[in-house]
Amino acid sequence: MPVRPAALRLLAPAAAGLLALVPAAASAAPAPDITVDFGAAVRPVPRTTFNIDITGYGSGSYVTNDAAVRSMLGGGRYGQARMELRYTRPGDPTSKIVAGGAGADTTHTGADWISSIKALGAAPAVIVPLDATDAANLVRHFNTGASPQRVERWIVGNEHPDAAAYAAAFNRVHDAMKAVDPTIEVGGPGAASPDMTYLREFLRVSGSRVDFVDFHKYGAGGDVLRCDGELLARTGEWGQDIERARAVVTETVPARADRIEIQVGELNSDWSEHLPPASCGNVGDGPIQYRNAAIWWSASVFGHIARAGGSGFLYGDKNGALGILYDRPGDQRPAYARNGAGVNERMPVYQGLGFFTGAQGTSLARFGSTLVSSATSLPDVEVYASADPRVIVVVNKGATPRTATVALSQGTTVTGHQKDGTTVSYALPRPLGTLPVTGGRLSVPLSGPSVTQLVVS
Repeated sequence: MPVRPAALRLLAPAAAGLLALVPAAASAAPAPDITVDFGAAVRPVPRTTFNIDITGYGSGSYVTNDAAVRSMLGGGRYGQARMELRYTRPGDPTSKIVAGGAGADTTHTGADWISSIKALGAAPAVIVPLDATDAANLVRHFNTGASPQRVERWIVGNEHPDAAAYAAAFNRVHDAMKAVDPTIEVGGPGAASPDMTYLREFLRVSGSRVDFVDFHKYGAGGDVLRCDGELLARTGEWGQDIERARAVVTETVPARADRIEIQVGELNSDWSEHLPPASCGNVGDGPIQYRNAAIWWSASVFGHIARAGGSGFLYGDKNGALGILYDRPGDQRPAYARNGAGVNERMPVYQGLGFFTGAQGTSLARFGSTLVSSATSLPDVEVYASADPRVIVVVNKGATPRTATVALSQGTTVTGHQKDGTTVSYALPRPLGTLPVTGGRLSVPLSGPSVTQLVVS
């Protein structure tokens, strides 16, 4: 072995004695459960990541005529608001333009809807009929003339069952619309599900034209009933389907792939109302849309969408259980939905999305414009973080409460808000106050289940 100089041999015992005086706890801080590196950008998060659908349903109370609705949905929280419009007499551009959904209110005009959407601080995205004449006339109506109400983004048709027939019609409609205004963006197919075979056939025929791809995805519906545990376990599918769709776009139209965006044009936990069996073990016995579980579900889904680089549209502003807001008084709702919430009160999915967009009556911040690197070792916990501003959203989908040690690359002050299952679903998130940061670390209690937002400055 090498021979040490005499001076070093004499110093070694003294150094060992000094080390013995140092407390062991000072040498090793607890390993973090969550890490966030605000300097490690992953991808942009444009405002159009977080969006809503406007339905034309609402029992007389809409964005067009109710200040309470506008207050709940306004303030620029959502990047886009998507709505179907049509002529009351197909083929007649002099006829009234109205909401296009079956059974939707037809007293308000297209101009009313578009101006109201813009007043929310959202960009309108309009669904047009699968008819070249009507679609072109709608573009002409809104985007030309002395006082246009410009609409930049258009979606052709809605949930057509046949990909080949739809694609052929899409090409005709697209060309007619762009002949009126070549600057607009035209997307499709508005498929009922993320069916990659359908999407591949559509792109084979229309990939040289389409500006963005649109499909719909719900957690359950119809004959498909899922317990809360399964619904929450599958939230990652929304991001996976965006990635799968992007792979199909790249495979089918590689020359244009980087210019074709992917959006989930409709999403919610369930497109019908299921009364789950007791064997599910859910907390509460009504449909998920009325329970706290939909808060963790929607926050997780939108986190996965942001991470995948897509955009999502929460369906819809009002439509019974499929609403963002309650559309009827309690005594006019099913027994399981008579929970004390009034008309225009927030439904659970509003709360979940609000952790990314901000929400009326709260101090929740809007998620920043850049997704940054984040990770967690905690089971059933997801973390999403942004820069510009620095915001962290933590979703604990499990029933086990946890205390997370969070390691931050930047920031000295953290304020927080949390929504858990101890209060009614429409109760506002609870302020956590200012959380102390020591050596770039802080401790955060995570109720089980819950959603937590941390704002770092």
